[in-house]
Parts: sequence; structure tokens; C-alpha cells
Amino acid sequence: MVKTAIGRRVVNEIGAVLPNLAVGDASLEQLRARLQSTFRVENQVAAVRAETLAELTRREGVHITESDLREKGLRPRRKARSEVETAVELEELPETSEGLRDGEIPYENARIMARASQEGEIDETVLIGPAKTQSPDKFAGTVRKHQQQRSEDDGMSRLEHQRVQRFAKIKTDNTDGMTVLYGRFDPITGALIETALSQKMNELWREEDPRARCSPGQRMADALAGLVTREDTNKDGKPPRGPRLLLIADYDAVSRELRNGRLGDGTPIPVEKIRDLACQSDILPGIFRGVSQPLDLGRSRRAASPAQKIALVARDRACVGCGANANWTQAHHITPWAVQGNTNLNDMVLLCSRCHHKVHDDHWQVHKTPTGKHHLKPPLKHNRRTTGQRNSYYRNRRSPFKQRK
Repeated sequence: MVKTAIGRRVVNEIGAVLPNLAVGDASLEQLRARLQSTFRVENQVAAVRAETLAELTRREGVHITESDLREKGLRPRRKARSEVETAVELEELPETSEGLRDGEIPYENARIMARASQEGEIDETVLIGPAKTQSPDKFAGTVRKHQQQRSEDDGMSRLEHQRVQRFAKIKTDNTDGMTVLYGRFDPITGALIETALSQKMNELWREEDPRARCSPGQRMADALAGLVTREDTNKDGKPPRGPRLLLIADYDAVSRELRNGRLGDGTPIPVEKIRDLACQSDILPGIFRGVSQPLDLGRSRRAASPAQKIALVARDRACVGCGANANWTQAHHITPWAVQGNTNLNDMVLLCSRCHHKVHDDHWQVHKTPTGKHHLKPPLKHNRRTTGQRNSYYRNRRSPFKQRK
């Protein structure tokens, strides 16, 4: 923080001390330390901006502050409104504000905390630790679970509030005439939509010419258009069957009740809602080790069975490498099938296509933590020349996701 004289006034301005060592001359440790320092400075700057916005809002009101943020910060309208709301709410979260000011909490986690505080009472002391150590994607799930646990009605009121907030919009982009769709849905409806889209995208992928594939975004657009306009029908001419939604709950043998209801990605949902869905949809069995659904197939089968894939989703929730949605993953053999690996549940994990390439092409390895969680680790030693040649190869190779012109 430096002081700059403007006329007769002295104004505090934010300044950063930039390194004088050239990037090319820095060691790997120095580069990592420099990167870490940018994160801390970024968080501290966000804290100063939040405090400033809160004070401006107190003095001049929300609308003028949002207008200043849009004009001087070149923020989009929606982002300006979100920043102002977060700034005001952070005044009620002293530990979060302090962590942001010290650079220990990323702004996105502070924003998630502020949003949760707006929706209902939270225990800031419980969440402050995860806010400092978890990525925003993981922390958002932690906060949702915390809200569910503190709810007096198992989260039903929050789910109803989310449903009231549902929103969809369709408009024409005047710049090029394209139609734009946008929507927000409660977690259960969103999971149903996502499941239906992923199923349709997989069908389209199988039908495509491998030499001229669409991009994932184009394929999703085609899948959405087909589902909405009902272009896709079964061979008998009837509409296709709806998506099968994976719901998970723990069974308390003592009270003989279901507890801890959640979607496949771990999103908590009220157990009462599981009962409602059970009356409307097919039920996927929650006990996977029954005689009818064998999960350990040894070497009798190379690809994971549908039951195994469901069990992997319930266990891993997402790609163990990058956290990509489970709908976009494949079952990966930790010990390759070619070297006598088995198609057993404990010998497989979920990996997206990109992380699959990391394992097979760049020698990343799947590691299991003492708690039973799997994650990817890069190779211990990097050969710069080999890595550079490999990266050059992938840069020059035509992407399989790009359409051939």
C-alpha cells in the first residue's frame, strides 16, 4: 500500500512489488514460489476491493456502486451485482474477511461463503478451515453438505427455494442471429437434464465418423436440439425412455430409515425427495454386491460392466484426476489389462479422456490415499527434451474433436 498525493488529499493506492529476476533465469522452485505469491496478492487485492465496495455501498447505495464497478472496472452487469452483494455480506463474516485479507482464502471461496450466508445461517468457524485448503469446486460441495446438515427439514426448504429460483431464457443474438439458451435449475432437475444430455451425446459420438468428429460443444448442442425437438425415437417409433438418475442413500439398520440422501456427484438432497422420485422412476439397486450384480469380473471381461460403472460413480463421484463430471468419464484399469490387470472394482477408477491420456501417454500414476480416495500424480522425474517433443507432437497433431474442413 502506497500513498499518493492528489491535490491536497492523500489517497492510498494498491501496488505490487514485481520480481526483477527474468522468468527464463528462475529455477522451478522460484517459479512455483512466484506463482504462489501471485495467488496471495490476488486474494489480498480482492479483500481490499470488497471492503471498498462495502463502504461505497453504505455511503452511496447499491445502484451507484454497481454502476461505478461496471464503468470503471469494466465488469458485466451480472458480475458487478455479484461482487457488490458479496462485499456487503462479507462484513458479516469476520473470519472469512480476515482470511481473504491475509491472502489465505481465495476470493471465489469467500464468495461461496457469502452466498451461503445469504441463503441461511452457517457456522463460519466450521467452514473457515476448508475455505483455506479446498478448491472452489470442492469447497462448494462442502458448503452444500454443511447447509444440509444444519437444516431442520433435511434440506427440503432449500430445495424448494432453489426450485422457486428456476429460470430459463431463450433469445436471439442480434450480432449474428444465433439463438441463445440459458437456464438455472434445482440440483435434481439439473441432474436429470445432464444425464439425458450425456446419454444422447454418447449416442451421437458412436454415430460420428471418427475422422471428422464434432467438438464436445457442438455435440451437446446437437443432443439438446434432438431432445427438445424430439427428433430421436426408438425403432418402434416411440419416444426414448427417460434418463436413469443415480440416487444414493445410507440405510440405518437400527432405525430402518434412509439417511444422507445424495446424487451421484455427492450433492445432498432430502431423503423425502428420494422417496418421491422412487415412485416416478426406475430404481438402481444400492446394494451392488448381490449375486445378480457381480462387481469383480477378474479377466473374464475387459470393459467395466454397467453395474461396475454405477458403483464407480457412487465411489469416485467424478474423474479422480481433474474432477470432471462422472458422465464424461471411463473406467480405467489401474493395472493395465494388457499386463494381467483385472476388471474388479478395486482395480479401477474413473478418468476423463484428458486424464486418461496423462496416464497412458505422459506416465501419470493413480495413487490411493489412506482414506481410500484415488488421485493422479505426475511422474517423479521429467525429461525436458522428451516432454517437449511429446507436447510438440500433440500441438501439431490434428485434434480429434475438430471437424475436418
